[in-house]
Formats: sequence, structure tokens, C-alpha cells
Amino acid sequence: MTSPVMRPRELPFSADLMRKLLEETAELPGADYRVLSYYVTAVPLGDTVRDTAKVVAETVKLTEGTVSKSIGRLVNGGWLARAFRVGAVSFYRAGDRVLELAAGDDQVEQALATVSHLPMRGPCDE
Repeated sequence: MTSPVMRPRELPFSADLMRKLLEETAELPGADYRVLSYYVTAVPLGDTVRDTAKVVAETVKLTEGTVSKSIGRLVNGGWLARAFRVGAVSFYRAGDRVLELAAGDDQVEQALATVSHLPMRGPCDE
């Protein structure tokens, strides 16, 4: 049994992340990007999507079989991760590869920030 990822804070979602996902999955069939896009936009990044493959298929206008095959490839590639299973139905979240790309975006943004401390007046400065 797997457990959902615990995130200390919200991971950033951006157009840049979607662009990186498009570039990184370019070798996969087009349906895979549509399915991955659904999973990374349906809920906050890293949370479990509680929709079945049938719902995903209806939403992205693919057959349920195509979605199931795409999910399999995306899980094998680390793009999606199975969060938990209820009976025969599995539920997924963004995988480690997506989370690493998102965290990389955040690290770049953090590197641009600087902190300056103002001098403090002490009791001797009066």
C-alpha cells in the first residue's frame, strides 16, 4: 500500500511547468500529455485526483482504454504515481518527475530573493 505524498507547502504550478512537461514528454504519444495535463491541473499539485479513468477519458475526449494505457506509461515513466486503491480502482497523483520539475521552478524563484537585515539600535546606542 502506498500513501499520499506529504507536502510541507504548496508546490508552484505555472505555465513554465506545463511547457517543461510538454518538452519532457514529447517522445510519448499525444494522449499521454493530455492525461498528464488533466492530473496536474485537476487538484493542487501533488494531491490525489479522485476521478476514475472513465471520468478522465470523458473529460479529455479519449477512450477509457487509451487513458488506461497512458496512465500505465506515465506511471512507468515516473510522471504519475498511484496514491491508493479502492477495490479494483486506482487513484493517482503527480509523480516524482513532475514534483521535481515543480520544485526546481520554486528553487529558481527562491534564488532570486535576497534578505537584508536592518541595523538594530541597542541600549548602548542611545
